Amino acid sequence: MNSIRYEHNIMEFIIHRFSLLDICEDEINEEEFQIAKKAKSYLLKNYVSPPTIHDLAHHCATNESKLKIVFKQVYKMTIYNYVQKLRLEKANLLLKDKVLNIGEIAKDVGYKHQGHFSKLFFETYGVYPKDLLKN
Repeated sequence: MNSIRYEHNIMEFIIHRFSLLDICEDEINEEEFQIAKKAKSYLLKNYVSPPTIHDLAHHCATNESKLKIVFKQVYKMTIYNYVQKLRLEKANLLLKDKVLNIGEIAKDVGYKHQGHFSKLFFETYGVYPKDLLKN
């Protein structure tokens, strides 16, 4: 049983690492690709309290519309979905550590309401956070 758990953890780690790669299959120019990479890098550092689209566009030296289009082209998801993905991945790791309670984890990853966090976590992973803490 432990070997299955370790294998699962390794697969999650590999999937997470691949998601950090910047691979774009669509035709996109280098300037636009760099805008998307800069936005992603900024979001990786600030996902707990993410900037507004306006502020992120300003940080990336572009306009909001172009930022949203380019980001979705490169990463196949909206900026909002990317931030949510980062938050839930971090929460999943924190839940596995079993050091913090669900409310603390929700706040640590940027959610104000534990119920909202639990709902999103269930929609993404198919299990409630409380069930992960029990096992």
